[in-house]
Amino acid sequence: MAAGGLLVNGRVVKNAARLKTGDQLLMHAPKTVEPEVDRGVRMLWEEDGVMAIFKPGNLPMHENGPYRKNTFTAIVWQEIGRQWSAVHRLDRETSGIVLCGNTSQIRAQLAQDLAQRKMHKEYLAIARGVPQSSAWRSEGAIGDLVDSAIRIKKWVVPGGLSALTEFTVLDTAGDSCLLEARPKTGRTNQIRIHAAYAGHALYGDKLYHPDEAVFLEYFAHGQTSNVTARTGFPRLCLHAKALTFNHPVNGREVRVEAPMPADMAAFWAELQTSSGQ
Repeated sequence: MAAGGLLVNGRVVKNAARLKTGDQLLMHAPKTVEPEVDRGVRMLWEEDGVMAIFKPGNLPMHENGPYRKNTFTAIVWQEIGRQWSAVHRLDRETSGIVLCGNTSQIRAQLAQDLAQRKMHKEYLAIARGVPQSSAWRSEGAIGDLVDSAIRIKKWVVPGGLSALTEFTVLDTAGDSCLLEARPKTGRTNQIRIHAAYAGHALYGDKLYHPDEAVFLEYFAHGQTSNVTARTGFPRLCLHAKALTFNHPVNGREVRVEAPMPADMAAFWAELQTSSGQ
């Protein structure tokens, strides 16, 4: 019987079956080897039931697809405590700060503040090209890209959801730039979309690479050497570097920071060296 196959009273179910009291169900789910991840989760700050935790760049937030135990949630529960759960999420390849709470009440208040845009987020991104301006605002509305070969792809489209990201150029190296991005709304992939729409696709980004064949190859075959060569880096060069918010228990303003991780810092240094800086 193939993985995922279902037996009802010892007989294989091919399409559907009507169950009755006493029927015995058996599903064939053989053990699988999960993909390797970066397990370098660590606490950055904690106070009165709120904790800021560093998430590495190659780590999914939750159980999904082939990932079961190799997730941010599972590692936090195992190494820090079962009471801690994330208030928001980062993409699997995005590194940086994840805010967690140890009660449902604290998490609900933080989630409300996040939805009401009372939290201030700052990201670092390494992107292609040198912007014409040292700072700009991107206000393109974001929605599904219906004519794309990639079903999950979103883009700046007419009638999309309002979105605002502020960008500042921190440095340049040859035909590359180091950006600070400050999302003022919380649309899916917002920073990646707004940067790519401005002509500055992030290094390592498969989904918003100008050539959709790159993502289609990644989807079919994983992180091949060609995908890495085309995107320029093994993972998305995006890092959640700072978070400012009001503590839900004591009300004081808190700012938590996480410096650029070693892999991105080494890559930026390499770009500077190759450009003669």
